[in-house]
Amino acid sequence: MKTFKILFPLFVLALATNVSAASCNFTKDLELNSKGDDVRCLQQYLNNSGYFVALSGAGSKGQETTVFKEKTKEAVIMWQLANGLSPAQGYFGAKSRAKYNSLVKSTGTVSQGESTATSTSVSELQSEIVSLQKQLATAKSSSGSSAEKTKAANKIKEAISMIEDAEDEIDDSDKDTTSAKSNVEDAKDDLFDAMSSFFDDEYADALDSADDAYKNAQDAFEDAGGESREDEVNDIIDDAQDDIDKAETKIEDADDNDEDVSEAEDLLEEAQNKLDEAEEALDNEDYDEAEDLADEASDLADEAIDAIGNEDAKEAAKDAIDDAEDDINNAEDDIDEADDDGDDVDDAEDLIEDAREALNDAKDEYDDENYEDAEDLANEASDLAQEAIDSIN
Repeated sequence: MKTFKILFPLFVLALATNVSAASCNFTKDLELNSKGDDVRCLQQYLNNSGYFVALSGAGSKGQETTVFKEKTKEAVIMWQLANGLSPAQGYFGAKSRAKYNSLVKSTGTVSQGESTATSTSVSELQSEIVSLQKQLATAKSSSGSSAEKTKAANKIKEAISMIEDAEDEIDDSDKDTTSAKSNVEDAKDDLFDAMSSFFDDEYADALDSADDAYKNAQDAFEDAGGESREDEVNDIIDDAQDDIDKAETKIEDADDNDEDVSEAEDLLEEAQNKLDEAEEALDNEDYDEAEDLADEASDLADEAIDAIGNEDAKEAAKDAIDDAEDDINNAEDDIDEADDDGDDVDDAEDLIEDAREALNDAKDEYDDENYEDAEDLANEASDLAQEAIDSIN
């Protein structure tokens, strides 16, 4: 039997001959968790066409089910890849139904295209596919995989995602996409090489080929007018630097006006450190980490601006709270005296209760470091205390 490395591209591009398949009448989209006889017919079609839902048990040939689960999705993806459908995501929708109808003839056979390997028998090719699926199952279920194997698998996934992004960008582009399409084809060739190497346990070669696939797809994406992930994160880092620069200018102005800027300066320094880490992550092509760090830097820059004059605001809020406490206590003394004299103090007691609530809210805001709100609430408490006194005079 020929090696997988030779046969895999042939499998992905086209089966070597016509194969008998179930004839189905698909009238609706099928996806994960879909149920019905149409799912069973789809599984029969896939199994008879060489895209096995399962090698044994539920879903295998002769034991097809009425439920669309993960294995059915994977078989659909393999069929979509072989028939040039994009995106190949395992969703059996209108495009897939149209392709199916174009393949299935009145005799119920499926034409998979011109033979690209006439010397390869169907039984040989299908046997090789069974071997591939067994390797796939082993790769998915194995634990303790080597770091090299894990890196190769992750890079293959990244390459597939980048290829899909590039094809989407090409479809949406109003530019000349000749170069982009050429790069996508190169990326697919590299991807086939990567997967061949991966299932031959040649993980270093798989990683190299997957990296080439990713880069070619990225070039295609950019040629078609897309913004690369690197460029996107670069823009985010630039925005964070702008935020830091603005904060620095405001802090310098506040310092010139003799405002307290000690806390603001500490936060700004922390923001700059985060931005330095973001740039380092960008250099290491860890784009998600770089974006998160840049966002943190921007948030810290905003906090630095908010912290300008914070000590002055804190002191003012504390003084207002102390004054409100004194005002409420004095009002309560006056109310008690009026009550002893037989005066009506109902309105005064309601107002003093409102004053106490405002004061408690002020203390909560103070604890949360919202000093301006705390001061406003404390002043409101003092005003209510004064109103309580006025109501008994």
